[in-house]
Amino acid sequence: MIDHVDAASPNLSLRKQSGSSVYSFLGFLILGIIVVVAIFFFPWGQMLKGGQSPELAAANEAMNKKEFDKALKLFDKHISANSGDAAGYVGRSRVRIQLGNLQGAAEDARLAIEKDPKNAQAYGQEAIVLKMQGKTDEAMKNFSEAIKLDPKYSWALAQRADLYSRAQDNDKALKDINKALELKPGFVDGYRMRAWILSRSGKCKDAFEDFQKVAKMGPNDAWSIQDTAWFLLTCPDEKLQDAPKAMDLAKKALDMMGGQDGVFQETMAEAYFKQGDPLKAVEHQKKAIEMGSKKCPDESCIKEMKERLNKYELAARQEVRKSYEILSLDSGN
Repeated sequence: MIDHVDAASPNLSLRKQSGSSVYSFLGFLILGIIVVVAIFFFPWGQMLKGGQSPELAAANEAMNKKEFDKALKLFDKHISANSGDAAGYVGRSRVRIQLGNLQGAAEDARLAIEKDPKNAQAYGQEAIVLKMQGKTDEAMKNFSEAIKLDPKYSWALAQRADLYSRAQDNDKALKDINKALELKPGFVDGYRMRAWILSRSGKCKDAFEDFQKVAKMGPNDAWSIQDTAWFLLTCPDEKLQDAPKAMDLAKKALDMMGGQDGVFQETMAEAYFKQGDPLKAVEHQKKAIEMGSKKCPDESCIKEMKERLNKYELAARQEVRKSYEILSLDSGN
């Protein structure tokens, strides 16, 4: 028996080794197939871009380049394939604002909140639409919710600061904007906002210091240049007003934008008005209103523009005495 077993052992061992080799081969084959499938079919691009689909990444890039029609199509494509992704609706809301479709922007922002009720950017996006529509209380509520969800949301803090400032609650406004700048020291728009808050509260010297910081941080930023021009034209402290310099800055900013923005046209209008040329002011203000109305067909964002146009038109009106008697009323003379 022992001899039989000893004679059989090498064959049994060989069969075991052969079977083990087959299984090993199949294991490596299956593993190889899994790796290939992972390489070609797993969404690595999305992972590398922080979970963004190729369409979403391309849409955001188009937004940065101000290619709004292209961005809209890409957001549409992303939403069709990812209907539950709040980021797609937030992005499409952003581009619809630029295209003047506030109603569509509002609908998309609301959908983003419905898809992800804990998404701070969704609340922030709805808030900015509400702000543009003049619904200040609702906008304030949404900005506050966005900040509650993300206490480090600098942009929402700056926007809420602006609303507090407009309501003349400058203490709360400064608290919010200072927090935003603490969280994001290189926040150029935040410094611009703080400068305006300080200016509105009559602290023009402090505002001027912030505008100087903005000029250093973004010397070629058209918005910063036109903001500085407007400040030099309208600052309550007349000692800091400088109409000639403001005119130069306004022209520079307008050229940088290709003349295609209502806010820049309005700054140019005010510059001409302060330089004693109300007719030119009227010309640019009408352009400002035309461009501004494209962003809000309900005219909610051009109310102040129309009020300024009336001011310019009154200044440009030639006074004529129609009932003034030049000749004596005495028929005997």
